[in-house]
Amino acid sequence: MAGAILWGAYSTYQGIYQMTSPHPQTFEPIPGVAEQNAARLKWDAFEKALAQGSETEFVFSADDLNAWFFSEGKNTDLIPHLRFRIADDWIVAEVSVPLDFMQDFPGLPSFRGRFFNGTIAAKLAVEKDELKIKGLDILGNGHRLPWLFTGQGYRNTVQKTLEQGMRARLPDGDTFVSRLESIHVENGKIVVKFRPAR
Repeated sequence: MAGAILWGAYSTYQGIYQMTSPHPQTFEPIPGVAEQNAARLKWDAFEKALAQGSETEFVFSADDLNAWFFSEGKNTDLIPHLRFRIADDWIVAEVSVPLDFMQDFPGLPSFRGRFFNGTIAAKLAVEKDELKIKGLDILGNGHRLPWLFTGQGYRNTVQKTLEQGMRARLPDGDTFVSRLESIHVENGKIVVKFRPAR
């Protein structure tokens, strides 16, 4: 039994290692000033509607999201590591994450100096006033993350991390998350509906 558990852990570690690369991924430049300004105007109008407390629908593209996310010098720490796109009905984050923070284990390959270059794709929904991840797919270096890490427990952890990130990085993030009514992808756009303020 112990041998099976150890073999499973070793195989999982090896599977994750295969998802890494020795060099970072390069991304296209962030949207220019004109695109950033247009996105900022769109988000400002959205924030104003949200502040009025009425029911609000907001529709934006991945380009809008990238332009707003990096506008006015925001999130510069993530410029080498992240871009957003939409694929079918998935919201996709293309990422390049240095893995020097990961602990080494004797007899196993080290993650130091390696990168996770891949995609984190999610299908989001709102159920009982809470943001939920209905689907999660993580692909790195052409390999898919083992099912163990995309099960419900892992999705719950990612969900909490996503919510914390939205609260911290989005304009008026607390209001954004607390008033979510629905979120989905439609015709290549992200459609978000918000409840009236209570």
